[in-house]
Amino acid sequence: MTVDLPTTSVVEFRRAAWPLLRRNTGGVVVMDLYLTWAALGASACILGFGLVGLTFSATSWWFVLVGLVCTVLVARRIRGRLRRARTVRDRIDALSREVDARAAGGLIPVAPASWTEAVPPPPHERASSWM
Repeated sequence: MTVDLPTTSVVEFRRAAWPLLRRNTGGVVVMDLYLTWAALGASACILGFGLVGLTFSATSWWFVLVGLVCTVLVARRIRGRLRRARTVRDRIDALSREVDARAAGGLIPVAPASWTEAVPPPPHERASSWM
């Protein structure tokens, strides 16, 4: 996954990085997976139904197997989405540090000549999440 952000000035980079960073925070990613959470609940119900059914009939192994496979697949999807979001955040942080270093070295300007507003804060100095 590539993070394509402008690196021609610090301001342009930060203005483009913040929305991308907000879309890839743990809470936003988790909330975007609402149908996946429903699928996880449904697969857990199938698994529970199969486990309870085992007390009455040995043929309920099929429910247990289907419930287990569905639960593992959905949990894998959730974990993958959170991992991809973490990778994007790490790449934005690394690129933010690189852009700041290039600006400190005088290789790129801090702001374009027409810029009149305050410079946004760097993305790598935010309070990080455990996710």
